[in-house]
Amino acid sequence: MPTSVRDLVRGSELHMKFVDYHESYWDDNKEFLRGDMWQFDFLNPPKIVFYPGDEIIRKRLNSVNLSMDTSVNGFEKRMRGNYVIRQQTGQTTNGQLTLSFIDKEDQAISYFVDDWKQKIADRDTKYSFRKEDLVCDCEMFITNSSRIDVRHLTFYNCIIMDAPLDENGADADGTDRADIQLSLMFEHYEREFLNL
Repeated sequence: MPTSVRDLVRGSELHMKFVDYHESYWDDNKEFLRGDMWQFDFLNPPKIVFYPGDEIIRKRLNSVNLSMDTSVNGFEKRMRGNYVIRQQTGQTTNGQLTLSFIDKEDQAISYFVDDWKQKIADRDTKYSFRKEDLVCDCEMFITNSSRIDVRHLTFYNCIIMDAPLDENGADADGTDRADIQLSLMFEHYEREFLNL
């Protein structure tokens, strides 16, 4: 005869026996991955563009937001009017990145993004450099709380879409021009799980 409800549930043929702290949720104290444990780098900065260096990029990059269509696509056929047969055939591998920087008075990030736009299409002459000199490859490491890499993403052929600079005149003190949102589009990405 069971001595407790716990023993009754564990020893029965009932469903949902996994709802149990010791048997399931304790899970040997495995941690959840934290959203603030990451590092983003430019693997190959754009060749023709001023680049402030990895140290400044790492110190001033505040957040990264990915925008990717993660759905699987394919086609479907209707058979005899009633039956829909679906076949999945691929997935989209392009997308966008938004890098949120906090710039300083040396304007290293501001000049980086403005020079990149200028090299794509000069404001005065509309001269443009070649794609191979304007694109870059980037990578992002997601780590656990011990800062051990658990996931690696690589983004290929990234190019600037937008990066507005604050050039307004404020009417009071207490304002700044530090925030820069650099939006990039990429043609392809790879994802690698490192701790399986």
